[in-house]
Formats: sequence, C-alpha cells, structure tokens
Amino acid sequence: MTNGFGLFCVPALMVAQVSLASVEDAEADIRGIVEQFRVSIINQDTEVFSSLFLNEDIPFVAVFSKEMLAKKRIDKPDYPAIIDFSDFGSPVKMLSGDETQEEKMSNIKVHTDGYLASVHFDYKDYEGGQQRSYGTELWSLIKVGGDWKITSVTFSVTELESWESSTK
Repeated sequence: MTNGFGLFCVPALMVAQVSLASVEDAEADIRGIVEQFRVSIINQDTEVFSSLFLNEDIPFVAVFSKEMLAKKRIDKPDYPAIIDFSDFGSPVKMLSGDETQEEKMSNIKVHTDGYLASVHFDYKDYEGGQQRSYGTELWSLIKVGGDWKITSVTFSVTELESWESSTK
C-alpha cells in the first residue's frame, strides 16, 4: 500500500509543479499585457492598443464616484452613474486627441488559472501632463490561441477638481 501511494504522489507532484510554472508564466504574460496597454496609451499606438482586446465590442464600463456625480449633477441633474463606452465604438477611440495621455497603474493584482484571468489595479489618468482622474480598474482576460485578450474593462472614476475647472 505504501508503494502505491508513492507511485501516485510523485506524478501528482510533478503535475502540480508544471501547473504552478504555467500559472506563473501566465501571470508574467498578463503583466506584459498591462505594460503594453500602458505604453500604447502614452505612444497613442492604436495598432498595439486594439490588438490587446478580444474584439472591438467588449464592455468598457465606467462607474462614477458619489463625489464626482454630486458635482456633475449640479449642472446636469441626469448625469449617468455609469457609462458603457463600448456604446460609442471601439476602445481605440480613446486614444484620439492632441494632448499626451498616460495611465499610471499601481497595486496590480493578477489572478489566473492559465486560461482565464482577472487583473485589478489602482490607476491615475493624466492628460497633457496633468492628472485628471483616479480610481480602480478591473479587467477580465482569456487565453486565445496562445495570446491573452482583454474581454472586459470596468473602472471607477473620480475626477479631480483641478481637472474639472481647467476643462470649463
């Protein structure tokens, strides 16, 4: 009985080690996707940016903070609490404009089994070198043909007062 148990444990441990290595490789690959996302925004590289998504119709949903809504609803009482930007077209449209853009990310957390993944992080958005907003962001990803693709993006938004006043 002891020999049978040992014969089972050795292959099981080998599979567990291979699986752990695969998950660690997947996490490294996903962190690479996060960096490509960040750099493509800075460079306004629409080709790289659009290649990160499963398709052009993924949900891209913003949830606005209570503080931001309270300020926005002073001038526009029906200002929405959430907006799905995919209703306005492909995510790549967000890279248009003359001002430089950057999304700074911190506290990046990746959870994956090697096939599905989620990425959660804090972000700060900058335009023209000035911070305009901050919040948290959550992505869902799947592995397709060896490549990770973003299938949805959900993020909270709080605009800074300095940004709001500079855009009026």
